[in-house]
Amino acid sequence: MGAHRLLHAAAALALAATARSAPAQGPRFAVGGGLTLGDHRVDMGFGLEHSTGTLFDLQLSVEVNAKVAVAVLAQAGVLHGGPGATLPRNVAEAGLDARYRPFPWLDVEGGMRVRSYTTPVGRQRWNLPHLGAAGRVPFALAGLEGVLGVALHPFAAVSGLPDPELAVSSRVGMQYTRGPLTAEVVYALDRYDFARGTVQQRLEQYSSIALRLHVKTAPPLRRAPSPTSGS
Repeated sequence: MGAHRLLHAAAALALAATARSAPAQGPRFAVGGGLTLGDHRVDMGFGLEHSTGTLFDLQLSVEVNAKVAVAVLAQAGVLHGGPGATLPRNVAEAGLDARYRPFPWLDVEGGMRVRSYTTPVGRQRWNLPHLGAAGRVPFALAGLEGVLGVALHPFAAVSGLPDPELAVSSRVGMQYTRGPLTAEVVYALDRYDFARGTVQQRLEQYSSIALRLHVKTAPPLRRAPSPTSGS
Protein backbone atom coordinates (compact mmCIF):
# COMPACT_ATOMS: atom_id res chain seq x y z
CA MET A 1 0.00 0.00 0.00
CA GLY A 2 1.15 3.56 -0.64
CA ALA A 3 0.65 4.55 3.02
CA HIS A 4 3.09 1.89 4.23
CA ARG A 5 5.70 2.96 1.69
CA LEU A 6 5.33 6.56 2.84
CA LEU A 7 5.82 5.57 6.49
CA HIS A 8 8.88 3.46 5.64
CA ALA A 9 10.38 6.36 3.70
CA ALA A 10 9.75 8.77 6.61
CA ALA A 11 11.37 6.34 9.05
CA ALA A 12 14.39 5.89 6.77
CA LEU A 13 14.75 9.67 6.49
CA ALA A 14 14.65 10.09 10.25
CA LEU A 15 17.22 7.32 10.81
CA ALA A 16 19.54 8.71 8.16
CA ALA A 17 19.30 12.18 9.65
CA THR A 18 20.03 10.78 13.10
CA ALA A 19 23.11 8.99 11.84
CA ARG A 20 24.47 12.16 10.23
CA SER A 21 23.74 14.37 13.25
CA ALA A 22 26.41 14.92 15.84
CA PRO A 23 25.63 13.08 19.07
CA ALA A 24 26.01 16.21 21.21
CA GLN A 25 23.47 15.09 23.82
CA GLY A 26 21.16 12.26 24.64
CA PRO A 27 17.46 12.13 23.78
CA ARG A 28 14.87 14.26 25.55
CA PHE A 29 11.37 13.05 26.35
CA ALA A 30 8.22 15.13 26.65
CA VAL A 31 4.68 14.41 27.78
CA GLY A 32 1.87 16.70 26.72
CA GLY A 33 -1.87 16.95 26.84
CA GLY A 34 -4.65 19.38 26.25
CA LEU A 35 -8.13 20.32 25.26
CA THR A 36 -9.43 20.67 21.69
CA LEU A 37 -12.63 22.34 20.49
CA GLY A 38 -13.63 20.58 17.26
CA ASP A 39 -15.96 21.70 14.45
CA HIS A 40 -16.98 19.13 11.81
CA ARG A 41 -18.89 20.09 8.65
CA VAL A 42 -20.11 17.86 5.81
CA ASP A 43 -21.86 19.06 2.64
CA MET A 44 -23.27 16.34 0.36
CA GLY A 45 -25.32 18.70 -1.79
CA PHE A 46 -28.58 18.58 0.16
CA GLY A 47 -27.79 20.51 3.32
CA LEU A 48 -24.90 21.06 5.69
CA GLU A 49 -24.27 18.67 8.59
CA HIS A 50 -22.60 20.53 11.44
CA SER A 51 -21.24 18.99 14.64
CA THR A 52 -19.15 20.49 17.43
CA GLY A 53 -17.64 19.18 20.62
CA THR A 54 -14.72 18.86 23.01
CA LEU A 55 -11.87 16.39 22.64
CA PHE A 56 -8.99 15.51 24.93
CA ASP A 57 -5.54 14.56 23.71
CA LEU A 58 -2.32 13.06 25.03
CA GLN A 59 1.12 13.03 23.40
CA LEU A 60 4.46 11.40 24.12
CA SER A 61 7.44 12.62 22.12
CA VAL A 62 11.14 11.83 21.88
CA GLU A 63 13.59 14.48 20.70
CA VAL A 64 16.41 12.29 19.43
CA ASN A 65 18.65 15.31 18.88
CA ALA A 66 18.29 18.94 17.81
CA LYS A 67 17.10 17.88 14.33
CA VAL A 68 15.02 14.72 14.76
CA ALA A 69 11.93 14.04 16.87
CA VAL A 70 9.23 11.37 16.92
CA ALA A 71 5.84 11.54 18.67
CA VAL A 72 2.87 9.28 19.32
CA LEU A 73 -0.49 10.82 20.10
CA ALA A 74 -4.07 9.94 20.90
CA GLN A 75 -7.26 12.00 20.96
CA ALA A 76 -10.87 11.23 21.82
CA GLY A 77 -14.14 13.01 22.46
CA VAL A 78 -17.70 13.54 21.26
CA LEU A 79 -19.05 15.85 18.54
CA HIS A 80 -22.67 16.76 19.19
CA GLY A 81 -24.99 17.29 16.27
CA GLY A 82 -26.05 20.80 15.34
CA PRO A 83 -28.12 21.98 12.35
CA GLY A 84 -28.52 19.14 9.84
CA ALA A 85 -26.83 16.51 12.04
CA THR A 86 -29.04 14.40 14.29
CA LEU A 87 -26.61 11.91 15.88
CA PRO A 88 -23.64 12.54 18.14
CA ARG A 89 -20.31 11.25 16.81
CA ASN A 90 -17.67 9.67 18.99
CA VAL A 91 -14.27 10.65 17.63
CA ALA A 92 -11.07 8.71 18.28
CA GLU A 93 -7.70 9.34 16.68
CA ALA A 94 -4.21 7.85 17.02
CA GLY A 95 -1.09 8.94 15.22
CA LEU A 96 2.64 8.69 14.72
CA ASP A 97 4.50 11.83 13.67
CA ALA A 98 8.15 12.39 12.74
CA ARG A 99 9.98 15.69 12.36
CA TYR A 100 13.30 16.61 10.74
CA ARG A 101 14.63 20.16 11.23
CA PRO A 102 17.17 21.03 8.49
CA PHE A 103 17.15 24.69 9.59
CA PRO A 104 16.16 26.30 12.91
CA TRP A 105 13.16 27.92 11.20
CA LEU A 106 11.92 24.92 9.15
CA ASP A 107 10.49 21.50 10.04
CA VAL A 108 9.90 18.72 7.50
CA GLU A 109 7.09 16.55 8.86
CA GLY A 110 5.54 13.20 8.05
CA GLY A 111 3.56 10.43 9.66
CA MET A 112 0.26 8.62 9.90
CA ARG A 113 -3.10 9.34 11.53
CA VAL A 114 -5.99 6.92 11.96
CA ARG A 115 -9.33 8.52 12.86
CA SER A 116 -12.78 7.06 13.42
CA TYR A 117 -16.25 8.58 13.65
CA THR A 118 -18.73 6.31 15.45
CA THR A 119 -22.50 6.73 15.74
CA PRO A 120 -25.18 4.29 16.93
CA VAL A 121 -25.69 3.22 13.31
CA GLY A 122 -22.10 2.69 12.15
CA ARG A 123 -18.44 3.58 12.13
CA GLN A 124 -16.33 5.35 9.55
CA ARG A 125 -12.54 4.94 9.53
CA TRP A 126 -10.03 7.40 8.06
CA ASN A 127 -6.42 6.50 7.20
CA LEU A 128 -4.45 9.73 6.77
CA PRO A 129 -0.73 9.45 5.98
CA HIS A 130 0.70 12.94 5.68
CA LEU A 131 3.77 14.79 4.46
CA GLY A 132 4.34 18.50 4.91
CA ALA A 133 6.40 21.32 6.37
CA ALA A 134 6.13 23.97 9.06
CA GLY A 135 7.87 27.30 9.39
CA ARG A 136 8.83 28.90 12.72
CA VAL A 137 9.05 32.61 13.43
CA PRO A 138 10.64 33.80 16.70
CA PHE A 139 9.29 36.91 18.40
CA ALA A 140 11.02 39.55 20.50
CA LEU A 141 9.98 37.83 23.72
CA ALA A 142 12.42 35.03 24.49
CA GLY A 143 10.78 31.61 24.17
CA LEU A 144 7.82 32.84 22.09
CA GLU A 145 7.45 31.76 18.47
CA GLY A 146 4.80 31.42 15.81
CA VAL A 147 4.22 28.27 13.74
CA LEU A 148 2.64 27.97 10.30
CA GLY A 149 2.33 24.52 8.71
CA VAL A 150 0.71 22.73 5.79
CA ALA A 151 0.50 19.03 4.92
CA LEU A 152 -0.85 16.88 2.11
CA HIS A 153 -2.51 13.47 2.50
CA PRO A 154 -1.71 11.87 -0.88
CA PHE A 155 -2.87 8.37 0.10
CA ALA A 156 -5.88 9.25 2.25
CA ALA A 157 -8.54 6.53 2.42
CA VAL A 158 -12.00 6.52 4.01
CA SER A 159 -14.15 3.47 4.60
CA GLY A 160 -17.34 3.49 2.56
CA LEU A 161 -16.22 6.35 0.31
CA PRO A 162 -13.96 6.74 -2.73
CA ASP A 163 -10.54 8.18 -2.03
CA PRO A 164 -10.68 11.98 -1.69
CA GLU A 165 -9.47 14.02 -4.65
CA LEU A 166 -8.18 16.70 -2.30
CA ALA A 167 -6.93 16.10 1.24
CA VAL A 168 -4.95 18.90 2.85
CA SER A 169 -4.31 20.15 6.37
CA SER A 170 -3.03 23.46 7.65
CA ARG A 171 -2.32 24.97 11.03
CA VAL A 172 -1.23 28.22 12.62
CA GLY A 173 -0.30 28.70 16.23
CA MET A 174 1.81 30.22 18.97
CA GLN A 175 4.20 28.48 21.37
CA TYR A 176 5.81 29.78 24.53
CA THR A 177 8.62 27.86 26.20
CA ARG A 178 9.97 28.57 29.67
CA GLY A 179 12.34 26.03 31.13
CA PRO A 180 10.93 22.52 30.66
CA LEU A 181 7.38 23.78 29.97
CA THR A 182 5.88 24.64 26.60
CA ALA A 183 2.37 26.04 26.22
CA GLU A 184 0.74 26.31 22.81
CA VAL A 185 -2.47 27.39 21.15
CA VAL A 186 -3.09 26.01 17.63
CA TYR A 187 -5.82 26.52 15.07
CA ALA A 188 -5.99 23.68 12.50
CA LEU A 189 -8.10 23.17 9.39
CA ASP A 190 -8.51 19.91 7.42
CA ARG A 191 -10.25 19.90 4.04
CA TYR A 192 -11.37 16.82 2.06
CA ASP A 193 -13.13 16.88 -1.33
CA PHE A 194 -14.76 13.73 -2.74
CA ALA A 195 -16.06 13.29 -6.31
CA ARG A 196 -15.96 16.99 -7.11
CA GLY A 197 -18.25 18.09 -9.95
CA THR A 198 -20.45 14.98 -9.83
CA VAL A 199 -23.79 14.11 -8.25
CA GLN A 200 -21.86 12.19 -5.56
CA GLN A 201 -19.85 15.28 -4.56
CA ARG A 202 -19.01 15.43 -0.86
CA LEU A 203 -17.13 18.30 0.78
CA GLU A 204 -15.86 17.73 4.30
CA GLN A 205 -14.07 20.05 6.69
CA TYR A 206 -12.75 19.64 10.22
CA SER A 207 -11.39 22.61 12.14
CA SER A 208 -10.16 22.83 15.71
CA ILE A 209 -8.66 25.12 18.32
CA ALA A 210 -6.33 23.34 20.72
CA LEU A 211 -4.73 24.40 24.01
CA ARG A 212 -1.86 22.16 25.10
CA LEU A 213 0.90 21.97 27.69
CA HIS A 214 4.11 19.93 27.27
CA VAL A 215 6.68 19.02 29.92
CA LYS A 216 10.15 18.13 28.66
CA THR A 217 12.86 16.25 30.53
CA ALA A 218 16.45 17.46 30.69
CA PRO A 219 18.92 15.62 28.41
CA PRO A 220 20.82 12.90 30.25
CA LEU A 221 24.33 13.81 31.30
CA ARG A 222 27.09 11.95 29.53
CA ARG A 223 29.68 10.51 31.87
CA ALA A 224 33.21 11.60 31.32
CA PRO A 225 35.60 8.70 30.73
CA SER A 226 37.20 7.46 33.92
CA PRO A 227 40.82 8.54 34.27
CA THR A 228 43.26 5.74 33.84
CA SER A 229 45.35 4.89 36.87
CA GLY A 230 49.01 5.73 36.68
CA SER A 231 52.05 6.30 38.81
